[in-house]
Amino acid sequence: MLSMLRKTIVSGLFLTWFLPVLSNPVLVAAGGSDENVATWVRDRVEALQPTAAEKRLDEIGWAKSISEAEKLAHQHNRPVFLFTHNGSMGTGRC
Repeated sequence: MLSMLRKTIVSGLFLTWFLPVLSNPVLVAAGGSDENVATWVRDRVEALQPTAAEKRLDEIGWAKSISEAEKLAHQHNRPVFLFTHNGSMGTGRC
């Protein structure tokens, strides 16, 4: 039973991930040469990078310790937001 499940999962992953790449018209028309595949992959990776609006979280002034956060808060007259995480954010509890 477990072996059958593994085969089903592997087949599903192949169809989901690899088949669209292998059947991509750009790759098929290019003959699948290494240079064309590398260019296609590079272009796809570049196109899928997050935009500046999607990376707003990077603008937060993160501190590595509470004492460093308090020092920075005092210097800039800003509050400190303390976030803790127990490893299970899906429960809605931090």
